[in-house]
Amino acid sequence: MARLHEYQGKSLLAQKGIPVPPGRVAASPEEAARAAAEIGGPVVVKMQAWVTGRAALGGIQLAQVPEEAAQAARTMLGKQVGGFTVDHVLVEQRLPIAREFYAGVIVSDRERAPVVLFSSVGGSGVEEIAQHHPEALSSCAVDVERGLREHQARNLVRRTGIHGPLQREIADVLVKLYDVARTWEARAAEINPLVLTAEGELVAADSRFT
Repeated sequence: MARLHEYQGKSLLAQKGIPVPPGRVAASPEEAARAAAEIGGPVVVKMQAWVTGRAALGGIQLAQVPEEAAQAARTMLGKQVGGFTVDHVLVEQRLPIAREFYAGVIVSDRERAPVVLFSSVGGSGVEEIAQHHPEALSSCAVDVERGLREHQARNLVRRTGIHGPLQREIADVLVKLYDVARTWEARAAEINPLVLTAEGELVAADSRFT
């Protein structure tokens, strides 16, 4: 079973029309500095490793200028995390976050069908969300022959208390995420967080694919 790095998962999302932040992958501090210069403005440097809680491990750092991006990369590259050596970082444009959501498609052994999940609370793992914010989480099993329909996606979002244009926009992301999962036969495809920016744009700020 293969796991994708964040930048690899985001490439799949972008191919299906889900917005992702402008970013570059870097394998050295110098590459990280060049990436930050190309992106322009404040960036976030993220360690590419198959672990949760990267921020607590020093694996997510903010940088205002290219030199700070290089220094952040220097502290991450070569680090041993979860039994693996970090050999890449992702340098991305820093997003002005107004709100965070969770979106996921999980192939459930219990349901024997893909299950789409959405939460009006993001940033935490889906298990933690279910424990602490059960009212914010909704899910539905999907008929693999029909796929996820737009009205099903809207209903998922509506059940968490979100209405109006934002409901339709999030539903569109869910339909596209399901398409990504089906196209590349993912056992799990998650966007966490799915960010609503201060400008009102939905962007996949992080991704996890198995």
